[in-house]
Order: sequence, then structure tokens, then C-alpha cells
Amino acid sequence: NDLPVPAWTFEELGQPVEARNFRYEEMIYPSGRGSNQWGQGSSVPDVSRSETKLWFYFLARSYIDIGCEAIHYGQAELMNGNDPKLDHWAEVLAQARRYAAKHARRHFILCDAHVPHGGLVRDGKLLLDFHSFPLRIEEIPSGWRCEHLPYLVEFDNYGRSRHPGEASQGRFWVWGWDEITWFSRQPENVRNDWLCYAWNWVREHDPDGYVEMPGMRVISGAADGKRWYEVNQPGAATPTGFGQEQTIRAIWAAD
Repeated sequence: NDLPVPAWTFEELGQPVEARNFRYEEMIYPSGRGSNQWGQGSSVPDVSRSETKLWFYFLARSYIDIGCEAIHYGQAELMNGNDPKLDHWAEVLAQARRYAAKHARRHFILCDAHVPHGGLVRDGKLLLDFHSFPLRIEEIPSGWRCEHLPYLVEFDNYGRSRHPGEASQGRFWVWGWDEITWFSRQPENVRNDWLCYAWNWVREHDPDGYVEMPGMRVISGAADGKRWYEVNQPGAATPTGFGQEQTIRAIWAAD
């Protein structure tokens, strides 16, 4: 890694200041768990490790400084293999919130993550402000109601199956594609209509749920070689936009 560790990162964690760069190898599981899980050089971090905490605090403070008001921490439950009591996650989130209390635009930060097993609960309290889940698009959705925290459902991105374009490839595949790639392959009018449908379906079936709008997501197997879905209206400044910007504006304005 060629990114230097700022002095303020060491100071927040109570460590001696060093003139060095971040160390990727000291963020991942020593056992090799999750190594290269997302591709070469893209491993699952171990939240219990000091270097991971340095990195997470650096990212949180950097995002807060540019005006971000919510931080998504990814698949948190993959990172707590050495954190059974969630002490390390509590420390990471507390550091971000302390900084936000003094420097964020509204003096607080919202923290969320993927939590397929119900959430990060420590001493009877949820550590996160809300939870996020993939949409899991199905041919005939069947919803259910419950009372719980607000949450987001996203257009998940994870590639394509061995038989893209074919149905019955398993519950995580939408006709053989991941969710955002399937969405990107639809005609523009279908994307716009389906986005309205998805927003309304989630809001009607659970008032605590919201569709996370797809601003920019990696896609797989596009016929024209595109690697990213971009929400912008196509134009001189954004020639690769897919054209859902105005639809999202209208959805939010009407909600």
C-alpha cells in the first residue's frame, strides 16, 4: 500500500506515531480466512486487528470531512470472526461517532452494515443505526410485515452465473444475472418503471424499508463492455449514464 498513515489516526487509537504506509497484510485474518475472497488482493478484514482499526478510522474521518452523513461498513459479520463479544466493532463505531459529534455536518453519523443473522447486538443493544440487505429479486415476490429498525435493500452485485439469461439458476440469480446487472440490461423505460415499482412495493409492505437507489454499481457481462451502472442522465458530462436520475428525483419528491 502506498497510502501513508496520518498521525491523527495513530493518536486516536493511542498508538505511537510512525512514518509508514498502511499494511494490508496486517488487516486480514492471520489464519487465511477470507483471503482473496473478492479477488486477488481483496480479502475480508479482521476487525480485531489494530491495523484494521487504523484503516477504518482513517476512512470514517475522511468521509465525514467531505460531508458524508452515513457510512456503510459492508459485511460486518464476516469481519468479526475474532470478535465474539463485539468489543472491537463497538470500538470502531465509537471512534467514528466521537469524531462525527464534533466535526460532522449535523454532529452525528449514521452507521449501517449487512447483518444476515439479525444485527450486531452487544450488552443487549444494537451497535448499528440501521441494517441493509440485498433486494433478492424473485419472479413472484411474497412479502411479510414486522416491526423493526429502518433498513435499506440494495441492488446486489456479485457477477453472473454460468448460464446468464436463463431462469432457475438459484435464488441469488435473476435470470442468471446479479441484481444490478439484470436491472442495467432492461430498456430505459423498464428500468424507470421497475424502480418505481420496487420503491412502492417495499414502502407498502414495510414502512421501515427503503430501496437504496443505485447511484453507481459494478455490472458484469454488458454487451458493450461497460463495467459500471451509472444513474446519471446521459449527456456531455456523463455520456455513460443509464438515465434514472430524474426518476429517482421524482420518487423521492413524491414520498
